[in-house]
Amino acid sequence: MIERKKLLENLLRLRSRIEDWCEVNGYENMDNQAERKFESNEIVWKRTDWEFVDSMYGAVYNGPRGFGNDYSFNNDTIKTWNRLWKRYKVDTTITNYNLESEWEQLQQMDWDDSEMKIIKKTS
Repeated sequence: MIERKKLLENLLRLRSRIEDWCEVNGYENMDNQAERKFESNEIVWKRTDWEFVDSMYGAVYNGPRGFGNDYSFNNDTIKTWNRLWKRYKVDTTITNYNLESEWEQLQQMDWDDSEMKIIKKTS
């Protein structure tokens, strides 16, 4: 089990890290978490790494209150977050994490439903 607040804080840090990396290296250089292509290899649909993390953040944030169901994830999801954290490494002397307002909002929320489930992948 993982505390919901801690998970949101980490997802917010990751999303901000991706934003900071893109400010330095260009948004066009961000990777896609998923994409669909024509046979000609032309991308017709994509979900960027930022969109992936942002939608996960939204699902966890809204959680049981918003949609009436829990958000759960597995070990592969955690590995993906770790891979993204390493991928979007930034020089901390030039970053300006733009997370302050959302960070403050997380700190002021009521965390009664504070635990999230990690679903173990079965073969």
